[in-house]
Amino acid sequence: MAHSVIWPKKNFFYPIGNTSPVSFTQNLAPEISAKILLLGCGDPRSILYTIHADLGSSQRSLDFTCCDAEPAILARNVLLLTLILDDGNPARIDRIWNIFFHFYLDKQSLELLRGQCRKLVDLSCTIQSWTKSKYSSILRVCSKHTLSELRRHWTMYEETEDLPRNEKEELRSLSAGPLWSHVVLPGSASFSRFWKTGVTFDDATLISDATFINPTFAYDASGRGFNVHYGTDPILAFHLSMTANLPSFKDRTPSTLDLVRLAKTQFQSWCASLRRRVASTTNVVIRLLVGDALACSQAISFCAQSGSLESGLYITPWAGTQVKLDGGDYDGPVVDRAPVSFNVIDTSNLTDHLGLLNILVVTLPLLQRAPAAVLHTNTLLMTEDTGGSPGGFTFHACADIPTISLLLGVVPVSYVSGFTSQSNTHEILSSRSLRSLRETRQESISWKYSPLMEGANEGPQPLQIEPQQLGKILFDIYLRMFADENVTRLFSFKKAKHKPSFVHYIRASFVAFLALVKQKLRTNRTEAVVQMLSLVQADKTLLTSGNYFQDLCCQLHLYGVYSVAALVDGTFGNPEKSIFKHWTRRPPVVCIVVKVPRQNLKVLEGVSADRMGTPILQCEVEGLTFHNFFSSMQSFFGKTVISKSDPDQLLVDEDQSRWAGKSPLIVSFYAPSWILGVQPTTTQIRFSIRAGSVYGKSLYHLLGRELHVFSADLMDARHVSIVRERPGNLLELKRLSGAFVADSNSKREAAPALLQKGHVCMLVDKASSTTCGLTARANILDEASRSALRSCRTADIQIKQTSPFSMQVSFTPFDRVLTFPYPIDGAKYKFRIARKSCYIEVEVGLCRPSPRGLTTNPFPFAMNNSTPTIWNFHYLNIAHSPVLDITKLDWLASHLALSLSDNEQTSIDTLPRSQRSLLTNIKFRIASMFRQMVNPHHQVPAQLFVLRDPLATRTIVFFLNFLRLDLPSHTVVADMCAIPLTKSIRRLEAARQVLNRINSSDTTAFTAIADDEELTAWWQLLPVLAERCRDWPHLTTCSYLKTGGSPSEFSDLNTSPLCGCGRGMGLSQKFLEGEWKGMAPYVTRVALSTFFALSYLETIGSKALERVFEAFDLKKPGGCDACGGPGVPQLMRCSACAQAMYCSRACQKGHWKTHKAVCKQKKP
Repeated sequence: MAHSVIWPKKNFFYPIGNTSPVSFTQNLAPEISAKILLLGCGDPRSILYTIHADLGSSQRSLDFTCCDAEPAILARNVLLLTLILDDGNPARIDRIWNIFFHFYLDKQSLELLRGQCRKLVDLSCTIQSWTKSKYSSILRVCSKHTLSELRRHWTMYEETEDLPRNEKEELRSLSAGPLWSHVVLPGSASFSRFWKTGVTFDDATLISDATFINPTFAYDASGRGFNVHYGTDPILAFHLSMTANLPSFKDRTPSTLDLVRLAKTQFQSWCASLRRRVASTTNVVIRLLVGDALACSQAISFCAQSGSLESGLYITPWAGTQVKLDGGDYDGPVVDRAPVSFNVIDTSNLTDHLGLLNILVVTLPLLQRAPAAVLHTNTLLMTEDTGGSPGGFTFHACADIPTISLLLGVVPVSYVSGFTSQSNTHEILSSRSLRSLRETRQESISWKYSPLMEGANEGPQPLQIEPQQLGKILFDIYLRMFADENVTRLFSFKKAKHKPSFVHYIRASFVAFLALVKQKLRTNRTEAVVQMLSLVQADKTLLTSGNYFQDLCCQLHLYGVYSVAALVDGTFGNPEKSIFKHWTRRPPVVCIVVKVPRQNLKVLEGVSADRMGTPILQCEVEGLTFHNFFSSMQSFFGKTVISKSDPDQLLVDEDQSRWAGKSPLIVSFYAPSWILGVQPTTTQIRFSIRAGSVYGKSLYHLLGRELHVFSADLMDARHVSIVRERPGNLLELKRLSGAFVADSNSKREAAPALLQKGHVCMLVDKASSTTCGLTARANILDEASRSALRSCRTADIQIKQTSPFSMQVSFTPFDRVLTFPYPIDGAKYKFRIARKSCYIEVEVGLCRPSPRGLTTNPFPFAMNNSTPTIWNFHYLNIAHSPVLDITKLDWLASHLALSLSDNEQTSIDTLPRSQRSLLTNIKFRIASMFRQMVNPHHQVPAQLFVLRDPLATRTIVFFLNFLRLDLPSHTVVADMCAIPLTKSIRRLEAARQVLNRINSSDTTAFTAIADDEELTAWWQLLPVLAERCRDWPHLTTCSYLKTGGSPSEFSDLNTSPLCGCGRGMGLSQKFLEGEWKGMAPYVTRVALSTFFALSYLETIGSKALERVFEAFDLKKPGGCDACGGPGVPQLMRCSACAQAMYCSRACQKGHWKTHKAVCKQKKP
């Protein structure tokens, strides 16, 4: 597993989500069937909401593959879903709510839970018995291990009430109630009450009736106990922005009871939608897979490549059980087979726990090559390195964004667009204004392929790069991935007395990244890797880089990337004295298996979680003249036995009681074989804690300065074994060596036809090793064009940018669109003509994030198998979006203001419109329209909105139906009808009535004058606004099909940018019966909402935050937690929790009574 292995002293259990649900189909056109992979899936709230609010018809299939390393999560999810499917009676739904969300249950709820568990246990004896059950048409199990784990948990849930009294009392003492005062954060009444009572009731009788421990919170991967995360609050799993719809919202703050009622109403609606959908169709499938996200992703990828159900991957670093897709869905009939590629991949906030590059490497081979396919990566943590400030995205990516995007072949949509259509401004304000209480906010990045490309007559061309340049880029990424080893950085942490961000990457992570990049680029890969290795060996900035060099070389060999001379030359080491002298052949790499006695672990098992922290484990091979570290290790409790069929092979005999048992820990890792022959009699094999991951003196006192948990001589046969493969795993080496070779996306990029037509080359800045531009070559193949090129004038060759991703090259009779895998800026292109060789090269710059947005078209359109697809806006089911009361929207002005970055707000305050950026002007225009809709000055709200040029020759008219809440996006959307007034439309009698109203002094008509640039952008935006809420099909005669998804040119006043398929379709009853019903056959329904600046690129909300501080007399973030002032001369952190900051010891002492409730130690 390509991730650091952490001592598992304390693992929190996350049974309930802490963010509101999203629609997993929000990036898919309604016709496209959804194949959705959920890694770290958590509870099923977003699955339920997707089914409830899906824009597609019931004919769209929804196939969810849910993976979670915590089996208790999936056991609870199945319990919930089966209870919902069995009966939708309101009283029963109330009990289902109790079962899923309450720490304590009443007798009736407990009996329902136990009865359901007994039923599930009976149905889950085998895969065959589950397949025959009534639930299997919807709930599929991907592996026998998964079913076994689910059944084990259901059994424990059912038997908990039968535990001896003393064990139940012990469990009660660990549950929520007694701990509430230690975890409650100020300011949340619902949170406080929930952790005090364990229920969401406010009725005293109902609270007193809930006396039984809910067993679904009492078990997780750590065993029996209570490890529920201290931030758990049931109502956070719902859309609390719905409080804007409560009758008295304007006059009072919603009470806790209001919020609970709202959450339960939503829950009931989702349950009803699931039951209706399942009753009417059979195209909803929810698949379940227990295992680590990285391992499960690779297992599915390996299955796609090889057809093998076995993967050689482990479900966790602490178990001998491997991921096997043997549940029957990966080798069954093709029509029913589980998907092995996906058009939606959601990774929850695993970026925080596993690292962004690790996530990208394992998921991209599973992402369908289609414009609509999307990979979501999210983060909830603010790293110490960035403080959540702009620049954090680059920190997570370990490279500048264009470079990492080109190497991996995907584009971060919001980053290149300069905006997002979904808001997280409420998260920004809360995280910055309440820093000492809540240090997280949700940041979401959606990755897509370039739109493949509108107007292009071929797919993406192969990407090339000079090998020396690639080697330098890879070395730069290497330094960033292992920056925690940087001498300067380590010193800064020691000086600051706080922990660094979590270490996600090991040398196997870097090599897995190389293995993927290797398949996506055309270059001399060997030369590039040799260049990178030479730079690694010469580097002096990483303190332990030399210690990990053999690990790096070992992983390069295992992954089939490159083999250094020492691994292929059998003379390295001392063959005569080697432990391999009796082997018929010494392999380049061997597996070292270490038996760690249990008493060596007991020393650490007695350390409290707070004192332990999150130490990283590794293995070491040390001789008199060398000391090598190896991070890619696997372990299990039990013993190894020699295979009867092959004496050189070890098998696994695992103790399933694991940490609760007494068996030794078996640790295995791969290492170059030659180093074991250098000094075999003096070589030590060690199991250790990585020094850089330990803060404080506790572990040093227990283990000594070197932090060795266990050491043994290499020749100690009782504790050390040397074998060819890891115990019980013959498949691992074969899988590693070819893990990414069969990536179907890579095959497409290397297609000979595309190579013949041309290629795209990365241009790299030598000083910074970052990508500064792209060059595309068009090889001219047909003889007529070759002949014309040789004789034509340079001026006859026309080159222009036709989309954010393409340049057109043409001369008679040649015409080709050159496509690029990353947005470009073609304004200052250069070109070269090779008349003898017959090719043309076009060099362009990269489109950097800008308030201008993407060049030529800020809102690109694409075609997905003849289906129009929007690229940087999300879809929404406007009919399911709650209608707002426009008289109760005093908060709307602040919300709209927060769509602007601080820089944009300043430009609006200080610059004329002509000097502002395009996106700023459009956002300001949308905000102006919304302000007119809600009637802030007690005038009649506007219902008719007009955008036109000064001469009124080019006009777009919008008719307002309703203002609605876009719940999962935390914003407001205007449900409108729109029509561009082309010449043919202007002749209509109904249109003339509209024009008369516009030209009158009626205040219900709002007219805005826009310049050519802005009006052109609106022309491009209009099809996106229609497409995002479309619930009607495009016709075979659709005009978009003729233009490849590109709306018509703005200059053509006789042609609408909207296709005719949606005219008069899906209109609201309000419009059909209203004043403008005569326009019904000609208008198209659209969903207009503002879009938001990116908090990971720009500062947002500073002025709004200042107003909050002034209103509530709060200290500003970044100041002393006690007085709000600056440091004297600098702020110092609390040594216990490393979170609170003080300007002086006096302030720290004075603030202790407030701070001690959330601090990790008892006194300062």
